[in-house]
Amino acid sequence: MTTKVELSIAGRGADDAPLLGDLLAQIQDFFEMVNVVAASITGDDVERFDWRVVGLSKNSPARVTVEAFSRHGHSDGEEIAATARNEVVAGLLQLQTSNVRPLYFNDNVAEVADRFIRRIATSLTETGIGDGEKQIALIKPAGAVVAIKNLDAVRDEDPIHPYRELGSIEGHIQNVGEDGYGRPYIIIKNRITGKDVRCILSGSALQALEEEPVANVVWRKRRVTAIGVLRYRSIGKLSQADVERLDFADPLEALPQVRDIINKQFTRGLTSGDYLEKVRNGEA
Repeated sequence: MTTKVELSIAGRGADDAPLLGDLLAQIQDFFEMVNVVAASITGDDVERFDWRVVGLSKNSPARVTVEAFSRHGHSDGEEIAATARNEVVAGLLQLQTSNVRPLYFNDNVAEVADRFIRRIATSLTETGIGDGEKQIALIKPAGAVVAIKNLDAVRDEDPIHPYRELGSIEGHIQNVGEDGYGRPYIIIKNRITGKDVRCILSGSALQALEEEPVANVVWRKRRVTAIGVLRYRSIGKLSQADVERLDFADPLEALPQVRDIINKQFTRGLTSGDYLEKVRNGEA
């Protein structure tokens, strides 16, 4: 079988000419996605095929045609390349209509797809993908904007590499309640990310919460540090915490105010410069 990819890339300049950097980056990113998906399909990193440029056109829009050739000892190379190409195209089209992670779009593919799609939304007018005989996908800025939003949702919410670690988060309590298993929890708005995190309470953390009036906890959105086991859905994506200790920060009105630390008689009527001069001379 013959496996080809034809990319047509239109820029925003005269005659739809793309910038050289955008053209090269768009081509490189597409084939990087295909190669990573191919590795996911086969389950290993063995390179079973090579891509060779078999056609170039500077007509509007610019086009490049690339064909897959099986490497020695891998007669299935072209077939795998075709499957990977089709999965990448299907994934890019899916992202324009759904925020569900496409098949084979792991974190690495998603990162490259973000660059590929974002380039269409910002500096290109369209990118077409063909199989050498017909066009099988055409992505324009409007579809790219939707795809970026859906891809952001996929990368934020989809659990790909979950892990746990000991640590703490700081923020303001937004709500309290019990989950379906009867476990008490609080919702904290993470001070760093601004996202809500559900914290399941136990031990001294639960006792600390019970000692706080509900009005103080929720209505005044008390600031708190939650310490325990942090559960991440993927790298840096905190989803939940099993909290064993809560440290409540003092409310603002309990902290020293400006009026409490200002002493108008501190310099005994002297200017700050005169007062410091006397301090240096040992006269104050």
